Amino acid sequence: MYKIGEFSKLSGMSIDTLYHYEKMRILLPCRIDPFTGYRYYEAKQLIDANKIMALKDANLTLEEIAEIVNSRISTHDLIEVLENKAQIIATNLINEENRLERLRANIFHIKNGGPPQLGGITIKKVEEILVASIRRVFPKKDFDENLEVMWTDVNNCLDKKNRNPSTPCFMLYHSGWWDYQQCNIISDTDSLHVEVAEPIIADFQGSNEVRVYKLPKVDKMVSAVHYGSFATMGMTFDMIFNWIIQNKYSVDGPIREIYHKGNWITDNPEKYITEIQVPVKELV
Repeated sequence: MYKIGEFSKLSGMSIDTLYHYEKMRILLPCRIDPFTGYRYYEAKQLIDANKIMALKDANLTLEEIAEIVNSRISTHDLIEVLENKAQIIATNLINEENRLERLRANIFHIKNGGPPQLGGITIKKVEEILVASIRRVFPKKDFDENLEVMWTDVNNCLDKKNRNPSTPCFMLYHSGWWDYQQCNIISDTDSLHVEVAEPIIADFQGSNEVRVYKLPKVDKMVSAVHYGSFATMGMTFDMIFNWIIQNKYSVDGPIREIYHKGNWITDNPEKYITEIQVPVKELV
């Protein structure tokens, strides 16, 4: 037999909890000394304690636990009760994870001046966006292989820090493929200066290469949505840059490609949805 203090340590239940369970007739000591009032428990009651903790973890109330314990339910029926509860919790977790994902996406859309609008060009205000990012300069011919490594590195950092990115991810071109001197875009012929970014909700300490910071808000962001393969995106960029020139603006910061729908959702590149954003200022 074990005194209540010893049983408390072995069972993982506090002494106060054991007293409370005794009052509710959930777990009674096998013997109470009539002279000292000391309570004693048997080793086999550790199994009962384990069952009670399982029922509590299944989110049953103490009243429900008392009813189950006092009905002397069979082990088979107890397991069935717990398995049913486990399935309910698993379903709720999936629903909550989906709700959290939608919430993160909606937070991004609010910061991003609203969801992407198909058709035409719009100007919107974009708020500060907290991101984890990697920024590199590399030859244009090595574009795909460098991006694959960069995305892997930034997401590995998030995994190590136990952080979940929001959606959607995006890329910033500090120097890109284009050469539009009329709207203040002058690009190197051989190199790209690129940043891959994952939006995040909470700040954390980055690594030597992964930077965690807030992209500054942009009061005037020209936005257009490209619907389809990345291979045809150049036409959408040309449309945006020509619009900027015609409306007497110049580019005022890195250009963003926001990937609202890509190969992680569909196998059909023609169904990709990419928002192109260009910060601008009026020409003096």
